[in-house]
Amino acid sequence: MYMRLINGRWYSQIRDPKNWKKMIQVSLDAYANETRKASINLGKVIADIENGINPTSARKNIKKIILPGAQTERVAKILSKHIYPFFGNHKPRDIDEKAIADYIESRYGRNQGGELQAFKNTVEKELGALHRLLKTVYGPTYILPKVPYKKLNREILPPLTLDQIEIAAGFVLGKYKPLFWTMAYTALDVGDALNLTPGDFKIKDGWIVTRRGKSGIEIRVPVCDPLADILKTIPWPIAQGARIFPDHTANAAAIQIRRAFDRAGLPGYGSKYLRRFIASILLDLGCSMDYIGKALAHAEGSKVTGKYTKVYSDKMEELFGQIKKKGKSNG
Repeated sequence: MYMRLINGRWYSQIRDPKNWKKMIQVSLDAYANETRKASINLGKVIADIENGINPTSARKNIKKIILPGAQTERVAKILSKHIYPFFGNHKPRDIDEKAIADYIESRYGRNQGGELQAFKNTVEKELGALHRLLKTVYGPTYILPKVPYKKLNREILPPLTLDQIEIAAGFVLGKYKPLFWTMAYTALDVGDALNLTPGDFKIKDGWIVTRRGKSGIEIRVPVCDPLADILKTIPWPIAQGARIFPDHTANAAAIQIRRAFDRAGLPGYGSKYLRRFIASILLDLGCSMDYIGKALAHAEGSKVTGKYTKVYSDKMEELFGQIKKKGKSNG
């Protein structure tokens, strides 16, 4: 029998083809007297099973579908802040091009020509989380519908100076200051800085040697004297594999850093600009992109490195000033 009446409602009663000891029992959304409706919905359940679709999850609202296993803080934040609030009452079958277009419009709007627009890296991460949710329903071969949009470009602010960083540091909560300065003096992103352990510090050589959490690429940066002094002010774990900053999360730290810059009168700056600070300093000192990429732990020849560097305007003025002086002396 494929249907079973339970408490006056029809449910599927089908053996799981992957595990014959297990029964697939999902509501057919029909009362006892609605046998025709129950039969139609039963056909949909059987079709789902034949197509490798999880019939239980397929009938849940998106907000009730949970990704299996541990999730990164970033994915958890995307789900809780964006995906569940917007798609939460949708069922997997409702996720089509229109639903995705509506989401993009709700987040980023449309341009003057009426076209959808979005920040590419951001929207891809958000829709990637939705894609992973739906793969738990439709299986690993599921592909999320593609929706065209115009790519928005973020305004890149001028590079931070050490004076600006010192001003912002004055607004950082005390317990976050060592982390703040560690990021400023190493170009580590917030996640990699939080995962530092005593074992990552090669005391004899005076270097930090670890790997990026995102890519696995080796990080190798020297510990400058100001950073060494700061690290002396915090409790040092005995265990070589214990985190130096065990009480912080990446999201909370990033929020605190952004708020500090806001309070310092530097809106728009945040943890990413601490990473760009070292890159711009090295560029100002005449280092090549190879050196800067190595300091940022980017892949060799990565085009992303150039996005982290920007010329200091006062340095450019100084250089042009020297050109003028030379021109006069040679005239």
